[in-house]
Amino acid sequence: MLGTRAFQHRLFPVGVLSKCTYLFAALLISHLFCNTSNAQSDQVTTRSLRGEVIDKQSRSRLAGVTVHIVGLEKSTHTDASGQFGFDSVPEGKHRLQFMKTDYQALEQVVDVHASTPYIQIELKTSAYHLETIRVYDAKGDLSKFEKTTDLALEDAEFQRKLGMTLADMLSDEVGISQRTMGRAAARPVIRGLGGDRLLILENGERTGDKSASSADHAVSIDPTAAEGVEITRGPGALIYGSSTLGGVVNVKRNNIPQTLPIGTDTHLTFQGESVNSGWTATIGSVTSLGPFAHQIKMNRRRASDTQTPFGTLGNTSLSNMNFSAGTSLIKDWGYIGISGDDYRSDYGIPGSPEGHISGVNIALDRQRYEGQMEYRFNRPGLDKVKLHGTYTRYQHQEWESNDTLGVEFGVLTYNLSAMAHVLDNAIIGVWGEYRDHATGGFYWTPHTREFALAGFYLNERDFDRFTLQGALRYDIRRAEPFRNDGTAIRAGTVQRRDFNGFSGAASGIYRWTDSLSTGATLMKTFRAPGIEELFSDGPHLAAYSYEIGNAQLKAEHGYGTEVFGRYTIGKLNLNLAIFQNRILGYLIPTNTGQKEWGSGAAGWLWIYQYTGQDVVMNGAEIQMDGEVLPDFRLQLNLSYVDGTVEANGKPLERIPPLSGKVAFSYAPWPFHFHVTSRFSGSQTRLGEFEQPTDGYLVHDVGAYLSLWWKQFENTVVFEIENLFDTAYREHLSLIKAVMPEPGRNVKLLYKLYF
Repeated sequence: MLGTRAFQHRLFPVGVLSKCTYLFAALLISHLFCNTSNAQSDQVTTRSLRGEVIDKQSRSRLAGVTVHIVGLEKSTHTDASGQFGFDSVPEGKHRLQFMKTDYQALEQVVDVHASTPYIQIELKTSAYHLETIRVYDAKGDLSKFEKTTDLALEDAEFQRKLGMTLADMLSDEVGISQRTMGRAAARPVIRGLGGDRLLILENGERTGDKSASSADHAVSIDPTAAEGVEITRGPGALIYGSSTLGGVVNVKRNNIPQTLPIGTDTHLTFQGESVNSGWTATIGSVTSLGPFAHQIKMNRRRASDTQTPFGTLGNTSLSNMNFSAGTSLIKDWGYIGISGDDYRSDYGIPGSPEGHISGVNIALDRQRYEGQMEYRFNRPGLDKVKLHGTYTRYQHQEWESNDTLGVEFGVLTYNLSAMAHVLDNAIIGVWGEYRDHATGGFYWTPHTREFALAGFYLNERDFDRFTLQGALRYDIRRAEPFRNDGTAIRAGTVQRRDFNGFSGAASGIYRWTDSLSTGATLMKTFRAPGIEELFSDGPHLAAYSYEIGNAQLKAEHGYGTEVFGRYTIGKLNLNLAIFQNRILGYLIPTNTGQKEWGSGAAGWLWIYQYTGQDVVMNGAEIQMDGEVLPDFRLQLNLSYVDGTVEANGKPLERIPPLSGKVAFSYAPWPFHFHVTSRFSGSQTRLGEFEQPTDGYLVHDVGAYLSLWWKQFENTVVFEIENLFDTAYREHLSLIKAVMPEPGRNVKLLYKLYF
C-alpha cells in the first residue's frame, strides 16, 4: 500500500502551498484592519434616497422588488405600496439594480445630491426562457447571456434555500433531484442526468474535486460560502463544457472582488438545525484600499449523526472548514485579481453489509488558487475580454472503522480559459485543462494524466417577437497513463486514449402575445470517458462496490430535443416543457452479477464494470406560479422522466420517479410565510439490481423576515422540514435500504449585513 505521507509528497508540495496560503491571508487581514481605521477617519456627505417601482404596462406598484446599490452592497425590497428607501447614501452617482421574478432586471444610474427627487422606476415583464434556473443573491453581477430566466430566488429567498449541501438547496426545484449516500455526500441530478453530464462549477470553472465520479464523493463547496447559484441549460451551457446535456450548475462565490466598495462591508451568518444538532457560522468582509479591493471569508460547519423517524443513523456526522481570501485591482477598464481557498471536510458514509458494516469515514482536502482579469474595450465589435485560470490540489482518503486506509485519490487540476464578448451579442473563447490523477490504498487505477482543449462560440439574435440563440464547441481530450507500456489489467490494456468531437445547440423562442410564448431547443453533446471509467480497478467500500473500468470505451454522444411554452393568465404563469434525450454509448457502471473479495463486512462486493449503452430518456415538467390573492401566492412543480436501454427495452437504472411540490405563501411585507408539500410517486420501473421505492408526501412550514435597521440588514429564517416526522426514502439514494431520509428538522438562520 502506498503510504499517505509519501503519497502527499510525491504529488503535492503541501508545506510550500500552506505557507503561501497563510502569508497571503496575513497580508489581506493587515489590509483589512488598515483600511477600517482609514475609513473611520474619512468624512463622507450622505443623503437619503427614496422612490417607487411600477409595472410599465399596467402602471401598478410592485411589491417585493429587490433594489441594490452596486459598490455600496446595500439592498432593500419595495414594500406593499411599491416604495423603497435608503438612508446615508454617499453623494455622487450610483448604479442601482432592480430585480423581481417575471420581470426584466434593470440598472439605473442615479445622481444622489441634496436636490435628488423622488425617483420612479418602471419594470417590464420578462420574455420567457426555460433554459436557465437561477438562485442568486441580489449582489450578483449578471452578464448579457444570464438575464433571461424562468426562476429567480433573491436575497431572503436565497437565504431560506440554504441547506447542508448544494443538492439539498436545489432539490425541491422542478426537474431536480439528488443522488446521495448520506446527507454530506449529495449531488444534484437534473432530468435524470448527473455525474459529468451535469457540470458543477465554481465561479465558472471546474471545482477540481471527484464528486462526479462516485456517489460517496462530496461536492467541495459549502452553500453558505456562496453568493449565488445559477443553473443553465441549452446553448449557454456549451461555454462551460461539451457534456452539458443535463446542464451547468455554477456556484458564484466572487472570491475576487469585481467592484470597488466604499468603506468596509461585512456579513455574519449563523445557521442551525435540530435533525443533527448541526450549526454553521460564516463571516465575510470586503474592503478597499485605493484602487484595490480585498475580500476574506471563513466558514465552519459541524453536524452530528442524523435523526430519522426510526432513530439515529450512525456514521453520518460532518465537519467542514473553509477559508478564502482574494484581492483585485479595479479600474475603469476592468479588473485583475487573485484568490486562494482552502476547504476541508470530514464526513461519514453509513455502514451496510454490502460495504463495510461500520461504515467508512472520508477526509477531503482541497486547495484552490484562482486568477481573473477582465478588460473592457467598449467598442462596437469588441466589448470585453475575460481571462480565467485556476489551480486545484485535491486529496481524498477513505478510512475503514479499524483505521485502515481503503482508498486514496489525489488530483491536480489546471484550468485556463479566455472569452471575448464580440459583435454586441456573441461570445467566442477557448478553454484548456490538465489533470494529474493518482490513487493509493487498496485501489489500483494507474497513475494517469489528462489533457483537454476546446474552442466555443455563442451568439444570440432578436427578431422582433423571435429570439434565436445558438452555440458550437469542439473538444479534444487525451487520457495518458504515466506507465504507457501496454500493461494488461482487468479493465483492459493500459494505453493512451484520444477523443475528439463537436457539440452544438440552438434554441428559439417566439412571443405570440404578451401572454403566450413557445419555443424549442435542439442540442448535441460530446463526452469522453474519464480516467475512472477507463482504468479503475479495486474495491470501493464507501460506494459498496468493486469497480472495474473499461479501457476500450468509446465517447458518448447525446442528442436532446425540447419544446416548451409559457402562458400567463392575469398574475398566474403556466410553464410546460416536454423533452427527449437520446444518448449513444451512455457510460454507466453496470452490476455484472458477480462478486469479488473486497474486505467488506461479508468479505464480498458486487463487481461493477463500466459499459456503453444506447439509451433514451423522455420526460415532462409543469410549473404554475402566481399571485392568487393580494399577498397570497401559489406554486406548483411537477416533473417526470423515464429511461430505457434501447438494445433490450429494459428500464435504465437510477432514474427519479414522478415528483413535485405545492407551495402556498403569504407575504405581507416585510414578512413571508409558507406551507410546502413535497411529494414523490413510487418507483417500480427498475433496473435489474435496483430495489423499488414507495411514494411519499412530506410537509414543510416556514417564515422569514428581512429588514434594514439604520446601517444593518437583518435576515431571519425559520423553517420546520418534515413537519409530521414522516418516514420516507429517496429513490436515488444508493443506501436507502439502510438510510431513510431525515425526520423532523427545525432550522434557524440569521444573517447580519453591515
